[in-house]
Amino acid sequence: MATILPRPVEPIEEAEPSVLDDADLLGIRLGTPVRLDLLSDLKIDTQIGTIWLGTWGLLSTVLFVAGLGVTFLAGMDQVNGNPWVLVKYFANIRVSPPDGLGMAHSLRDGGYWQIVTLLWAGSTLAWAGRCYERLVRHKWRPYLLVAWLSAILLTATIWVFHPIVVGSWADAPALGLNSDLSWAQNFSVLWGNLYYNPFHQLAIFFLFGSTMLWGMHGATILATGSEGSHHEDNEIKSMSSGSEKAALFWRWTMGFNAFPKSIHDWLWWYAVGTVLSSAIGIIMTGVMTNDWYVWGVDHGTVAQYGPITRSAINQYPRPMPPPPTGYAYVPAPGK
Repeated sequence: MATILPRPVEPIEEAEPSVLDDADLLGIRLGTPVRLDLLSDLKIDTQIGTIWLGTWGLLSTVLFVAGLGVTFLAGMDQVNGNPWVLVKYFANIRVSPPDGLGMAHSLRDGGYWQIVTLLWAGSTLAWAGRCYERLVRHKWRPYLLVAWLSAILLTATIWVFHPIVVGSWADAPALGLNSDLSWAQNFSVLWGNLYYNPFHQLAIFFLFGSTMLWGMHGATILATGSEGSHHEDNEIKSMSSGSEKAALFWRWTMGFNAFPKSIHDWLWWYAVGTVLSSAIGIIMTGVMTNDWYVWGVDHGTVAQYGPITRSAINQYPRPMPPPPTGYAYVPAPGK
């Protein structure tokens, strides 16, 4: 019976200074590396720390925490400053965007939302700057940055670009747990079932494909770990028996196989394809059509299941949500 090769115990990796540290005005390293032996029972790495922030990372952290602070103030404003009510009805707290595309008239009528959105937009962009700085520092290829920018593009499309296209910030999600789920539901209903959006369908293909590829890759590496295939950094440079047998298994199973390096290319493209397709699908909503069901019927991708036609849809304007007040229903204390 084959035995699992134990993973060699590596010494704790100290964060060694870089020649570029002196060029960073706020080059901050947080914590010291520690080892949690309990994690070894779960067959995962045991080292925790350190974290290097730098100027961009520190700026991103400050903006994110500031956004959390403004969100907390908005929630306290909705419950008349009662922290116990805030905790009890936390899931119902809703920080809504203003109507129209101008500045909010007050904090309660969308001002909180605009401030938090601006702070968190700055935080995500600053973290992208941190990512770029780390890539330049280590002379890495830009895969990490492109993946992060793709995720930012999708977020910006939902919160900024699409509301601008349709003419109202109210089309963006409100900040909150239940309100975010409600936006996902209402957005699909208001635009005639987003599942008929071809770019949304493509995004689902990439999402499910990513899950399948991750499952196939993880199961394959675990299955052939007894022959050293889990040392992927070495396998990419020079394949050994573990990776070769894994490749043969998939070639014999489905006639095609990836290699230790190419499987990561597949995973990267599928992950990036998910968010890029989603962003295109969101921005095309209201541009290509105001009803994805009717669009699908017109183009033969959806079977018509009722007397709904394009002329019938165009007789009625797209329903818009009521102007936000910035408040969610929170029962009075004691009720």
